[in-house]
Amino acid sequence: MTNDSMPYPNLRAMTITERGQRLLGVRPEEGRTVWLFFLHNFLLGVGTILVYVAANVLLLENNPERNLPLAYGVAALAMIATGKLYGHFEHHWLLQKLAVRVLLAAVALAGVLGVLVATGHSVAAAIAIMAGYRVIYLLTNLEFWGVSAVVFDVRQSKRLFGIISAGDMPAKALGAVLAIFIHHNAELPWLLGTAFGAYLAALLALRATLSSHELTAAPDRRRVRPQELAPGLRRWFGDSRLVLTLCLSMLGLAAVTTGIEYLFFVNVKHRFHDEAAVMRYVGTVLVITYLLAMAFKVLLSQHTLDRLGVRSVLLALPVAALGGLALYAGLDHTDTTALLPYFCGLYLGLEVLRRAVFDPVFLLLFQPLSVAERLQAHTLAKGLYEPLGMALGAGLLFALHALPGGQTWGPFGWMGLLMLVVLYLLTRVYKQYVAELQHALSRRFTNEADDVRTAPAADSLAPTASPGEIKQLIHSLNAKAGRAAATQRLLRLGEAALPTLAEVLSADANQTLVRRVAQVCGRLRTAASRQLLVALARQPHLFRREAALRALRHFGVVPHEAPLFQALVHDELQLAQQLLYGQATADSELANCLDYELLRTQQRVFALLGQIYPPQLIADAQRGVAHAARERQANALEILDNSIARPTYQGLQTLLSVAPAAEKARLFTQLLGPLLAPAPIVETIVERGETAFSDWTVRAALDQWQPTTATVAALSPHLRSPSPLVRESAFGVLGQLAIQQPGLHQQLHATHQTLASLLMSHAATTSHITAAERVQVLQQTALFAETPENVLSSIVPIMQEVSFTAGQQIFAKGDLGASLFIMYEGAVGIFNGPQLLATFGKGDFFGELALLDAEPRSAAAVAQGAVTAFRLDQEDFYDVMEERPEVLRNILRVLCQRLRRQNEA
Repeated sequence: MTNDSMPYPNLRAMTITERGQRLLGVRPEEGRTVWLFFLHNFLLGVGTILVYVAANVLLLENNPERNLPLAYGVAALAMIATGKLYGHFEHHWLLQKLAVRVLLAAVALAGVLGVLVATGHSVAAAIAIMAGYRVIYLLTNLEFWGVSAVVFDVRQSKRLFGIISAGDMPAKALGAVLAIFIHHNAELPWLLGTAFGAYLAALLALRATLSSHELTAAPDRRRVRPQELAPGLRRWFGDSRLVLTLCLSMLGLAAVTTGIEYLFFVNVKHRFHDEAAVMRYVGTVLVITYLLAMAFKVLLSQHTLDRLGVRSVLLALPVAALGGLALYAGLDHTDTTALLPYFCGLYLGLEVLRRAVFDPVFLLLFQPLSVAERLQAHTLAKGLYEPLGMALGAGLLFALHALPGGQTWGPFGWMGLLMLVVLYLLTRVYKQYVAELQHALSRRFTNEADDVRTAPAADSLAPTASPGEIKQLIHSLNAKAGRAAATQRLLRLGEAALPTLAEVLSADANQTLVRRVAQVCGRLRTAASRQLLVALARQPHLFRREAALRALRHFGVVPHEAPLFQALVHDELQLAQQLLYGQATADSELANCLDYELLRTQQRVFALLGQIYPPQLIADAQRGVAHAARERQANALEILDNSIARPTYQGLQTLLSVAPAAEKARLFTQLLGPLLAPAPIVETIVERGETAFSDWTVRAALDQWQPTTATVAALSPHLRSPSPLVRESAFGVLGQLAIQQPGLHQQLHATHQTLASLLMSHAATTSHITAAERVQVLQQTALFAETPENVLSSIVPIMQEVSFTAGQQIFAKGDLGASLFIMYEGAVGIFNGPQLLATFGKGDFFGELALLDAEPRSAAAVAQGAVTAFRLDQEDFYDVMEERPEVLRNILRVLCQRLRRQNEA
């Protein structure tokens, strides 16, 4: 099960570190990794910002209107070349090796830039330093996010990318503060020397990260995407439209942010002519920008994303940019004093939004891709299309510089048009992101026929039958021999059988028969049969609801019924809240039972969601959250987060989490409100009984129940239960009442005239091996050791107690096998002729292959003394496996382990 929610100790026992982690959304086991990434990014930020400051000191001294666009263009070309080189090695080196060598390259490049600063102060040297800064920024960015994309899954990325990417914000603020005090070129080598040391320290932080994580970009076996892109585009973008649209969006955004940065620097230069004043103003704005971005990233980004969702956060930057650009029309363009705060606010606001809001979400969008695809896509976006956008912005700025209005209206015109295009592209990106999540969860191989949900064509020559004959056919569903023929006959009768089927669904107490009748209704696939199943799903008896929902999978979604099923989802979440409150105070045995009941509740919620939202999407998500791979769990939660109603998702996600019951109950209180005077969970289980709980849970509650005058009447239905487990516990309670509370015992006898006959019947049918002991026998065998007692209780009715005397043959070699034997007492020898192959004692099992096929026995079994065992017949077991697939999964697991050991031997 997924661990997307955070398990934490009691708040009073928390340390300061634990409180801080909880505030930031960092789970305890993630702490070391998160802080290593934060430190790594901080050190990279120190290095890159110091190089950036050095480049700007030189560029702002010499005609920035002309030289800044030129520097942007040269830097873009250098970045494109570097991105292509990085992409080449990304396909030929392991990620660990690539990350280390990238940082070594950054160290070497910082040394080269230091030599340039020390030996030359020309415009060419300044442009070379700016290009070097951009190359270092690109390399460190690709390295940092490449490692992050492999270490974190999509849900962790959503929570943590804002935090780990905040590491460079205080570093950049520090660099901006230094820029305020740099007045002479002679001081610049000190900056680059510090940058050199920061990169070396980042390399050490990277090595510490790599020592605790294995970074692999192994191919992910997924279903082949439909070939939606033209062959020429697939060469660049692969099969994913998401990558194409994201790269084009990045191109437009990079061009606009380049233009805004240019306008800010140029207007600062026009307003302040003293170089020290320019650097003070620019440094102050940068300090404020980076500190605001850091505060938002660390404290608010996760909550904003949770509250608003990916789509709204993704569109915030282009919408804000368009609003900021539109404000320019209302300003007095002749007043430079008024214009400077506008350009300052525009630059500051968009930088904060880009770094604190857009960048973490932009990187999150790649996470549903396979590991190799996401690394390639990130390199493509950052190493090619972002530099192309910078080059485009630089080219437009340079070309429009000499034209009338080129420094006033020209940039706002092309930036506004580009941002409108970006806004359109990002609206498409969100849909493609959800499609990629679905693709990541979909089965690699599917049968297209599974998705066909059309009703069968009506048979004009359908046979007829009287109500009595239909009732006989329905009751034949209980018999193994005639079940298949009866099912086919009912299906041919079609709607003529529905009135009688409806009677069974509404009134029959035989839950197995109700389930089989529901299956018949599901296979009919008519509007009338669907309405029968919908009515069955609305009953308060939850086993009947499960049977109805299982059969409703044969139908598609009916939109006008969505509110009905949403109300049932709300009912299930309320039941889950009640169970969680009870689990927080229950003992370990009952708490384990309630775990199973919560699992059933979760399964019913998924089934109900399949009647509201696209069934295949919900089915893929349900398989994903139960998958062993962390990444598939995360993708499943993310697709649910972006597909179903927000309150429903929050309740379901809480159910799926591994937080303590008390923490889950607190979250449900926030979601649904507090429970009003909740009854103790034991009394609730006894009162609702098998209409809401499995028989093992009811047995556990009865064993702990303390009846009173007001509640003792609740015992009566359990004395008549079809489950031997419940009956045994109920008669146990009755026996204790006779001894400890004779008054209540007499009260029951007075109000229930048939109690004496029930006692006689129970005494006559009681076995010396109780039903509870049989469950314990099953659980002590390797075949069922990991199966919950709530599931094993369904096997108890088919366990046939058998006895053998010493030397008696249980089966001979060559006999047709159709039964599994589980030892309770004694010993059994397995012989191949005279050779003893194995001996089985208490808790062992043999003949298990007969449960899956009816082939001849490969050896003989002989009792080595008096033997008591339980026999499970194949036909009976098939019925159990049909109802409880967990049993089959455990058998297959154990058989696979035995086969593996045999192969190794």
